[in-house]
Amino acid sequence: MKKEILKSFFMTLSILILIILITGCNNTFASKQSQLNNIKSFVFFYGKGELEKLEKYDLIVIQDYTLTKDEVNYLKSKGKKVVVYVSIGESDAPPTEDLKNCVLGKNENWNSWFMDPRCEKWQNLVINRMKNFLEDKNYDGFLLDTVDTAVVFPQTKEGMINFIKKIREKFPTAILIQNRGFPLLEYTGDYIDAVLWEDFASGYNFQSGKYEKNTINDLYVKQQIELAQRKGYIILTLNYAEEDDIELINYVKNVCQKYNLLYSITDLYISKVYDLSAPIKERIYSTDNVDQLIIIGKNDKDFLYGDGWKEPEKIWGTNAKKCEGWSAGVILTFKEKKDSIFYITFYDGGIQELALKITTFNGINWPMIASLPVGDSEIFKTFEVKVKKEELYDNDPNTPGIQQKFGFQGAKVAFIGYPKKPELLFGKVEFSKKKDRVYFKVGNAGLEEVENIKVIVKDENKNIIGEFILEKLGKNEDQEFTLKFSQGTPKKLVFIIDPENKINEITKENNILEVEVK
Repeated sequence: MKKEILKSFFMTLSILILIILITGCNNTFASKQSQLNNIKSFVFFYGKGELEKLEKYDLIVIQDYTLTKDEVNYLKSKGKKVVVYVSIGESDAPPTEDLKNCVLGKNENWNSWFMDPRCEKWQNLVINRMKNFLEDKNYDGFLLDTVDTAVVFPQTKEGMINFIKKIREKFPTAILIQNRGFPLLEYTGDYIDAVLWEDFASGYNFQSGKYEKNTINDLYVKQQIELAQRKGYIILTLNYAEEDDIELINYVKNVCQKYNLLYSITDLYISKVYDLSAPIKERIYSTDNVDQLIIIGKNDKDFLYGDGWKEPEKIWGTNAKKCEGWSAGVILTFKEKKDSIFYITFYDGGIQELALKITTFNGINWPMIASLPVGDSEIFKTFEVKVKKEELYDNDPNTPGIQQKFGFQGAKVAFIGYPKKPELLFGKVEFSKKKDRVYFKVGNAGLEEVENIKVIVKDENKNIIGEFILEKLGKNEDQEFTLKFSQGTPKKLVFIIDPENKINEITKENNILEVEVK
C-alpha cells in the first residue's frame, strides 16, 4: 500500500515537473523582450541635420546620409537609439547584371525594382551593406523596409521570413524594426523588436494631392496588438499630415492614444521634424506675396535653370516643359518673408510619374514642400504650393525681394507663379474611328472663373463648322465637346477660344489650336 502511494506520488510529481518545464519554456519564448520596450517617443527623418530637434526623441530612424558619425555618436551618448533605413525587398538602383535573376518586377510607383528575398546574391548584398553601416557609423539597428514585396509576390513569403531570420542571426544584438509585412508577423515576430505601421491613422492621397484620415479597423488593430504582445515586439505608427493641420494631427493623436500606440507624424517624404510638444498654430498663407508669373516659351529663360528642364513642347497649343530629376530649378521672387502661396500649372497626363514633387532651399538643405498629383484627365490644371516663412532663404540679397530657389521633378509645366487672370486652354483632341466626329476639351487653368465664352471650329477653308458656348468654368474645371462633321471629314481643323476677345487672359496665344486630320 505504501509502495503504491509512493509510486503514485512520484508519478504525480514527475508530471508536475514536466508541466512546469514545458510551461516555463513556453513563457520564456513568449516573453522575449523588445529592446524598445522603454522608449516613450520616436521620430523618422530622411533629411539632413536637425540634430537639436532629433535629440528630443528616444528613438531616431534616419537614412545613412542624414547624420555624420560624430552626430550619431553624440545622440547615442545621450542615451538615444539610432536606427538606419535599409531596403530588403526592393532596389532603388537598376540591378546589376549579376542580380538580374533576382528581379521580380518593376515598382512603377517609386521607380524601383522588386527583389526576390530568396535570392542569395541579393541577400549577401543587403547584409554586406548593413555590416558597412554598423562599421562606418555604429548604428543601434535597422529599419527593414519593403518587406511587403513578399505580399505583392506571395510565392516569396517563406523566403522573406528566412531572410529576416538570417538578418537576426547575423546581427543578434541589433534593433530590428520591420516596416509593415503584416501577413509575415506570425513568423518574423520572433526576430524583430518592433513593427512599423505606416499610414496607420493618416496618409497621403496621391489622387487628391492631400493628406487624409485613414479608416481604422478596430478588430484588426486589436489582433495586431495581441500578436505583438504574444511575440514580444512593439508597434510603432507612422502617420502623415501637414505640420499645421490641427484637425488631422489631433485625429492621429486621439486614435493612437485610444490603442496606447506610439506615434510619429511627418510629411510625405519624411523631410521634416515636427514639434508636436508645442500647441499647433494655424498658419495664414498670403496669396499676394508673389507678383511674378513664369510662362514657358515666353519669359522662362530668366527664371529656370538646370539641365533637368527638357526642351519645350506644344501640348494642344500650349507650351510646356518636362522637369526630370532634381536638376530642374526655378527662382521665384517673394516680396517679404512670410507664409506664402504660389501656383503651378501643368499638363495632367502624358507622363508615368504619379506626382510633381517640389523642394525648396532653406539655406541648409532641400525639404520637400509639395507633392501634386499627376493624373490622366489630359487637360492643364493649376495647383497651389504653400511655402512656410522659415523655408524662405534669400539666395541673392543684392536683388530686391527674396530670391527663392525651388526644385521640380515629375510633370510637364506651363506656368509658375501667380496666374491672377482666367486662362482657357485646350485639352485632348480625339477623332472617332470613322473620322466622322471630333471630341475636344477646354479647361480653365486660371484662378478666375469665366462665363458664356464662345468656342468655334473652322475647317481648312476657314469656314465655321462648329460653334459652342462655355456657360461657366471655374478653376480647374473643364468641358468636353463633340462635333459631328455634316459634310465629310475636313483635312484640317482650327479651334478658337473666345474669338470675340471678351475675357482678359494670361496669354491669348494658347486660344488657337490647329489639328491635321490624318
